[in-house]
Amino acid sequence: MHDWTPLIVMHAVAATLAMVLGAVNLFRRRRGDLPHRVIGRTWIGAMYVTALSSFGIQELRPGRFSWIHALSVLTLITLTLGLWHARRGHVAAHAGNMIGSYLGLIGAFIGVVAVPSRLIPQAFQHNWLGMAAITALIVGVGLAFVAVVTWVLGGHVARVSGGDAVDIPAVPRT
Repeated sequence: MHDWTPLIVMHAVAATLAMVLGAVNLFRRRRGDLPHRVIGRTWIGAMYVTALSSFGIQELRPGRFSWIHALSVLTLITLTLGLWHARRGHVAAHAGNMIGSYLGLIGAFIGVVAVPSRLIPQAFQHNWLGMAAITALIVGVGLAFVAVVTWVLGGHVARVSGGDAVDIPAVPRT
């Protein structure tokens, strides 16, 4: 079994956090408001860390890149395009790039856990309680972040005017 290097830990934590934040923004009813943007920017940061850190992980084929690295390149492109489209108000293109990036993350996760010889399945097999606790902690931190952001920033609605986002107090909910 391979060791949990700091790079692999950073990659796994960022990917787990990205799965949580991406799911929240994908399933939130409100889109375009300030919490959506803050959660989304945090998700993008976690996705960039996940994709970039993957290039330093070559456990399956030491010294060589694998198919997963091609997915990382594609993810870097779609994240950047998604940001570009959001800044220009192209909502459908933004959504398509971000949803595609999230689905790629889920696909990579399935690929990682489906191979029993990989580090995560091995770690769960040898210490399922510890791994479950660590996973629950990361998910809990992500959900707590979402709760705080939504509670603190929930009273503002983002309006796009000429490409610039402006925070306007929302109409009180009744």
